Amino acid sequence: MKINRVSLTVPAEILEQSEKIAKEKAEDRSTTMRELLRLGIKQYMAERALALYAEGKISLEKAAEMAEISLWKILDLLKERKIPLHYSVDDIKKEIRDILSQNA
Repeated sequence: MKINRVSLTVPAEILEQSEKIAKEKAEDRSTTMRELLRLGIKQYMAERALALYAEGKISLEKAAEMAEISLWKILDLLKERKIPLHYSVDDIKKEIRDILSQNA
């Protein structure tokens, strides 16, 4: 992975917390900040995928793909957040046809 240098301004509390985390993990602050940023982006993408799914703008499969997690994990997240599945009778019929055609 190519790494680029970025300069940014952060509140003192964030800097202090990141330094505590770096110390706990016995890492340098830059490594810790990169990991925290990566985790934040991953969480943002999962939340965005869930929101788009809840709005009916993307499919369950697309939400899992967008969040870079398994279909099972996205189902767990939907359940945790009490977001209903968008699964119609037509979806069920299509799935049954697909299964039957694979077994034929």
